[in-house]
Amino acid sequence: MAEEQKKKKKRRTATKAASSIGPMVKDFIVGTNRIRAEGKQKLAFTFIVCHHEEILRAMDVVPIWTENFAGICGAKRDAERFLERAESLGFSRSLCTYALCGIGFDHWREELGEMPPDAPWGGMARPDFMISTGQILCDPRAKWYQASQQYMPDVPIYNMDMPYPLYDRTADHREVLGYYHKYVVKELRGLIDFLEKQTGKKMDYDKLEERVELSDKTWNLIHETYELRSASPCPMGTGDAMNTMVPMCFMMATQETYDFFTGLNKELKEKIAKKEGVIENEKYRLLWGGGLPSWFALTDFNYFNSKGAVFPAETTYRMVTPLDEMDLPETSDPVEHLAWRWLGYWTFWYDKARKRPGSEPDVERLINYIETYDIDGVVMHEAFSCRTWHVGLIWQLHQLAKIYKPIPVLYLGKDGKQETGHRELPSLILESDIIDISSYSEVDTRNRIDAFIETLESVAKDKASVS
Repeated sequence: MAEEQKKKKKRRTATKAASSIGPMVKDFIVGTNRIRAEGKQKLAFTFIVCHHEEILRAMDVVPIWTENFAGICGAKRDAERFLERAESLGFSRSLCTYALCGIGFDHWREELGEMPPDAPWGGMARPDFMISTGQILCDPRAKWYQASQQYMPDVPIYNMDMPYPLYDRTADHREVLGYYHKYVVKELRGLIDFLEKQTGKKMDYDKLEERVELSDKTWNLIHETYELRSASPCPMGTGDAMNTMVPMCFMMATQETYDFFTGLNKELKEKIAKKEGVIENEKYRLLWGGGLPSWFALTDFNYFNSKGAVFPAETTYRMVTPLDEMDLPETSDPVEHLAWRWLGYWTFWYDKARKRPGSEPDVERLINYIETYDIDGVVMHEAFSCRTWHVGLIWQLHQLAKIYKPIPVLYLGKDGKQETGHRELPSLILESDIIDISSYSEVDTRNRIDAFIETLESVAKDKASVS
């Protein structure tokens, strides 16, 4: 990697809470290595957004979030050597670079019998077992750990399938929810059986229920806290949310996470009372409409800020929806509740989409955020190696242009008279990757942002002319 690519500018945060995340993640990774050395707890490789964290914590199993570690390597601009090692093993760079980074790291660690030199924050500890999922959320969820198991043949894998009902405008998803619920419950109970065998302990269901209740309470708190960002000026943007997502995605069902969002909630309310925004002169409110960020280029959010633009909302890593609006069936079984919550989360936008002609759940969510957060434009990021999570983003923008009420503008017709026309909600598509910095051009990215800001300025002038 070129020396200039290794240099990392520090992103400016708008909240104290976001600034505290770096040390929190570092302590977590250092802690997993300490646990490995002590051998008193079991460590498990696992993925985010699987709704099984309560089960792990109730069983006293410590998760190692492999996607998170790859993201850290990317943010520290130290992923290339692990990507190259994976390529040397026959894996294509076109595959998920999170997975490639993790596989390359695992191979190097196993080959050395110790951590690779200068491993970020001490490196990713060797797991006791791995929990993959055949979920249709991203490509490597069923195959990543199988690839790593080639270098750790003594480490068992449990593959948990966590599906969600596909959207059908002509049918009510409730007609099949019972079937899906039974299936998800079976998968979760299979995970518990696997963990009991691996740990030699039986599940404490009272402890599990406590963890589930704590995470439910935290879900509602996170939703309330993120809704505060609809205030004008916006007290926290997406740049900070790419930090505050850490407790939400990697530390749920813990008192630490509840306390973190209690503090963030208080901080945002104080900023709102003082009318203190992300920037002093807020001109444009943007929606991060889809795509994982380039972890090595989070300073791009500061560049947007320098142009008077803020991001009050994002679809990425917003992993909660209001529980009281899900209409979840009552149950005294925490495993059944986890299954209902999973299905409620993934089908949350189905009914709303059916009420709007031509809408789809993903598009309906965009419309909701546009209206709730008074959005002026939409930004999306196409990461070349993350296909499943990013496929359809351009289609969503096309659908949005058809559904969202156009902005009326005045212009001069052919005869020189003023006429009324329409302009779409401006959108910008950035292109790069999640951790492969060789895909990124700061000059090209900033030029695209500049052109987008000019479009926003033009729209603002047109709106002013007809108001």
